Amino acid sequence: MVEGNPVTIRLVAMAATVGTLLVTAGCAGEAPPPTPTVPPVESPKGLVGIDPCALLDDTARTDLGLDSGVPGTDELGANCKWTGVHAESAQLTAFTSGKGLQELAEDRDSTTSRVRLLGYPALETFTARGEFCRYDVGVAADQAIVATMRAGEPDSCTALQELLTVVITQLPASK
Repeated sequence: MVEGNPVTIRLVAMAATVGTLLVTAGCAGEAPPPTPTVPPVESPKGLVGIDPCALLDDTARTDLGLDSGVPGTDELGANCKWTGVHAESAQLTAFTSGKGLQELAEDRDSTTSRVRLLGYPALETFTARGEFCRYDVGVAADQAIVATMRAGEPDSCTALQELLTVVITQLPASK
């Protein structure tokens, strides 16, 4: 303990307080950890200008038990939504604006897993009982397919993987 002059005691106490504040402020000013980068796409495919409803031909759609698709648009881009026998709903969105899968990865939470579908980098999010599944699949550096399914059989992720296998194999190579 500091003894002596009351002014000295106050100055020492003030210096300790200022020091603590500076250390705390320094910690608070640290930048958040960087978002992990996604792996590069080795065989880029092209989504620009493709109607998402055309990504499933009639044979594939029938084999997957889906009705005709309904085109739409949301904040990610042009999409197509199907209903069917083996799924309450399925939707494919062509995300062609922005930074592709890297941008989508920045907005995902800690429950998202990094996986690969047919060799393409992807993000997988699902509910514990399998009633909902979402895959964001990077098909080019600046393009991704955002695919969702509700109430798929046998579970939404298995059914959505089957749908995406058809879609990815039919996509043209990127120009």
